[in-house]
Amino acid sequence: MPVLRSAGIIFYRNTPDGRRYLILRSSKHITARSDYWDLPKGELEAKEKGIDAARREAREEAGIEDFSLIDEFKFTAQYFSRREGESIPKYVAVFLANTDQEEITLSWEHDAYEWATLEEATKKLTTMKEAIKKADEFLSGKSS
Repeated sequence: MPVLRSAGIIFYRNTPDGRRYLILRSSKHITARSDYWDLPKGELEAKEKGIDAARREAREEAGIEDFSLIDEFKFTAQYFSRREGESIPKYVAVFLANTDQEEITLSWEHDAYEWATLEEATKKLTTMKEAIKKADEFLSGKSS
């Protein structure tokens, strides 16, 4: 049975109003859903490591190159995706990084972005809700 492997980064910024997370809305020609929000992530290329794919996707999907990776955090999201009408297991290695970059340069794959609170992000995200909650728990534990 085929398996899909992807990687991405949860980006956060500390603002005067609290922590904000980057979420991206998929363009309508990418998904049948009209309001699909996700993290910058994508499938691994041949022989590519997860962290390398995550860094590449950050550049390609959000134009982010300057960030500080939090080495102690990694989460693997698991869910099913559809390919050619079949349900296929998907594993997404999710990393965590801080950036000061507020303005995002979107790729053709996305048409909007937000720097959202945890509550706003979990209301909009679908498959990455657990990942962003784990990242927030991790960051909250580090600051106490």
